[in-house]
Amino acid sequence: MISLQKASTYCSALIVVGIFTSGLTLAQVAQPFYQNKTLTLMVAVSAGGASDIECRLYARYLPKYLAGNPIIVVQNRAGAGGILAINWLYERGQRDGTVVLFQAAVAMYQEWYAGNPQTTGLRANMARIIPAVFIPVVSVGTVRKNIPPNIQIKKPEDILKAKGWVTGGFRTNHTKDLKFRTILDLVGAQYRYATGYPGSADLLAAFMRKEIDYVDGSTAFFLNRVKPVVVDTGQAVPIWYDSPVQLNQLAPAYNSHQFVKKLTGKNPSGPLWDIFQASRTYRMLLFPPEVPQQAVQALQEAFRALHNDPVFLAEYKTIVGIKPTFITKQPDLLHVLDKLKNLSIKIKEFRAKYIKKATGRK
Repeated sequence: MISLQKASTYCSALIVVGIFTSGLTLAQVAQPFYQNKTLTLMVAVSAGGASDIECRLYARYLPKYLAGNPIIVVQNRAGAGGILAINWLYERGQRDGTVVLFQAAVAMYQEWYAGNPQTTGLRANMARIIPAVFIPVVSVGTVRKNIPPNIQIKKPEDILKAKGWVTGGFRTNHTKDLKFRTILDLVGAQYRYATGYPGSADLLAAFMRKEIDYVDGSTAFFLNRVKPVVVDTGQAVPIWYDSPVQLNQLAPAYNSHQFVKKLTGKNPSGPLWDIFQASRTYRMLLFPPEVPQQAVQALQEAFRALHNDPVFLAEYKTIVGIKPTFITKQPDLLHVLDKLKNLSIKIKEFRAKYIKKATGRK
């Protein structure tokens, strides 16, 4: 019979052998993955945009919960509606877990699985990009209080009296543009469409210059930029938002389902509604291919811990306006992506024609 002492020694020896045959050192096993490292959070929009505001909030709190207490820096890489950032991550991002992209990347996944990536300049293979955390976003649409032909907007229904007012977006096939275009088309709004703005902050600037009459973005962007600048000053009014939960702080706006029903008298349905639903937004933390799994797991664990920090939660609600939902488990992440992968051929074809119509091509 083997004594307990010998058995313990034997098991310890097996562990050490296992460590060395796996290519790891004892120091690597004992040391948290991000110990003595700098983690760069790359934001795919210009400074001051909704994603930038939210990312910098995470950057302040994550070091407390990311094992190893790394230095976290935020860098902006805006352009082409996020295409430049995702291409950079895929082609040039370090594969060592020290760079993660923070982006509302549903547009890229939708283009990869349902569109034509080559026509947009998307070179990143989205099937190889590694998802770490998804955060659902509530979008808010805001319109100028006085729009052509001299229509005063006091409630969402008033937009149906207007004609020729101008909406602003990123690009014709971006989920942001598809989302507001489909819901406005569902209610029969008569608007004109201008696109090509690099970020939400640029849209607000265009609104202030009176180039456009409509701007939308996340609740964070609305509460921190749009509301104080143009709503509280009496220049604009929110008309719709995308949330199943009633958000009274966004009054007189209706949630998307109510918006369609109240302005048309019918429940939303059909291909326009299908595209709207497929364009629902998530902030995403994405790693390039081939990063160590320890990096992904460490970031996911840190976000799960954030969800239990009352100080963070209070500041998040002040900035974003809602409670956070962090999707960190692999089956749940894949479930979100499966909705984009499994769009029907009919909806894919409708989407392609809808985008072509917006560009003026036949």
